[in-house]
Amino acid sequence: MRRPSLMVTEVAAGVHVLGSLRFNWYVVEQGGRFTVVDAGLPAHWAQLGALLEWFGEDLSSVEAVLLTHGHADHAGNAERIRDGCGASVYAHPADWPDVRSGRLPRPTAAQVLRLVRPSWLTFTVEMARGGAMRFPPVQELSELEDGAALDVPGRPRVVAVPGHTAGSCALHLPAGGVVFTGDALVTLNPAARAPVRRGPQLACDAFQEDAAQALASLARLEALDAHTVLPGHGEPWTGGVGEAVQRARALGRLP
Repeated sequence: MRRPSLMVTEVAAGVHVLGSLRFNWYVVEQGGRFTVVDAGLPAHWAQLGALLEWFGEDLSSVEAVLLTHGHADHAGNAERIRDGCGASVYAHPADWPDVRSGRLPRPTAAQVLRLVRPSWLTFTVEMARGGAMRFPPVQELSELEDGAALDVPGRPRVVAVPGHTAGSCALHLPAGGVVFTGDALVTLNPAARAPVRRGPQLACDAFQEDAAQALASLARLEALDAHTVLPGHGEPWTGGVGEAVQRARALGRLP
């Protein structure tokens, strides 16, 4: 259960979740040093300081920000962290234009049509109120390279999983059996035709840059040795990434 005062929870050894019921970002702690995985909405900024204070640390102990992809609800505080403590911000080069834009991508007609669904309208309103329409552009970026083991707290390995965006990446912590999947595999889908669809699944086709590629990229996740899946949206999945992928495949692409 989340600590009400901080809205954070340890969801795996040394890994804490920030955000809200609909939006997740994560902090990996190792010996008083921290890696931030995704960077939430701008409105979530105070949560990071509260978590670091809980550890008896401050922003200077954050060494890196790793972005699973470049959307505003994942990159909202990246520049503020970089500018505040000099942490390196990593993203796949294919998503650098989004991270540098400081703006939410213009919605497609298919995405706008989903606003008639109360669950998606609520999700969209939270994004807008949280600052997703405009966020500080990241001024300096480092590359997430497929297969690389990053020399940052947690020693995550980069796994390219394009489809949701061209530069979508998962981040695997082999020692902890954890994988951060961003939006390549989620457990909450407020835009699906059901009122709210929960459990391992792909995002709806309307929110994929390449829906066929997103489905194919599940094979890269399936090959990982990870019992805990930490998505960008929805609750943690602790039944193993292989089972999560099988369930997502069984649902298939969602219109």
